[in-house]
Amino acid sequence: MRHIIMLLAVASLSACDSKREREQATPVAAAVITYDGAVTKERAAQVRHGERMATMFGCTGCHGDNLQGQNVTAGEPDYGDMNAPNITLLLSKYDDRALDRLIRHGVPLDGRKFWFMPSEVFQFIADPDYEALVAYLRTVKPKGKQLPPIRIGPAMQKQIDDGTGHDAVANIAIFKKEAPTDLGPAHALGRYIAMTTCTECHNSKLQGTPGFAPDLDIAGSYSAAELTALLTTGEGKVKTDLGLMSETAKHRFARLTPSERAAVVAYLKARVDRPQ
Repeated sequence: MRHIIMLLAVASLSACDSKREREQATPVAAAVITYDGAVTKERAAQVRHGERMATMFGCTGCHGDNLQGQNVTAGEPDYGDMNAPNITLLLSKYDDRALDRLIRHGVPLDGRKFWFMPSEVFQFIADPDYEALVAYLRTVKPKGKQLPPIRIGPAMQKQIDDGTGHDAVANIAIFKKEAPTDLGPAHALGRYIAMTTCTECHNSKLQGTPGFAPDLDIAGSYSAAELTALLTTGEGKVKTDLGLMSETAKHRFARLTPSERAAVVAYLKARVDRPQ
């Protein structure tokens, strides 16, 4: 009997050791970084989050508050007519897989080159945030008329010809290769927010876009409180009106939660001190 008990005890210990080894060998999945409110099982809450994401990601900025489209370059005729289409009329043509290929991969149903839509930024949207965005878009009723196809003007054609203007697929590759500096887990949320918003104007690594938007090292000239105020009210430290940045802050960044705003401010400030 004692012999049997000893064998059972050894077997039990071996089983425990094997289980421990399996647990140690199994990698723990990293937590998905998302905007606040993305992870929910309630459909209504998911749709509300998606509506906020439609603003945060600039969908309403380009396609209009009602998503029925507008000419984004109406004030810059040399660029042509960058008609952001009426989303409400397009959605029925795209199932979820095709919509993902369009938004995060820059490939429309007809496979044509895709211009002006910032899929290079949208590629970084985490699944929970993206799924909420789609859930919201699917609730929007079709209304209005469709806009004409885009018309590329001479200024944009010059950028295409000299290699400074890229279609969505090409931009996706560039931004994927040259992402903002990873400053570790403490700044993961701030980096994610910067990747999915700030890079649209300030370029892939936040290094700035010549003649358009500065390197975000400019955050070093702001205190955390001043930067928070800018992202809340749109008012700059020296100049009250910062043009597009002020409009973006008032209409998009003002919808950040306090914890999201604190995270992106902390990331941008830490980025200034990054190793060069």
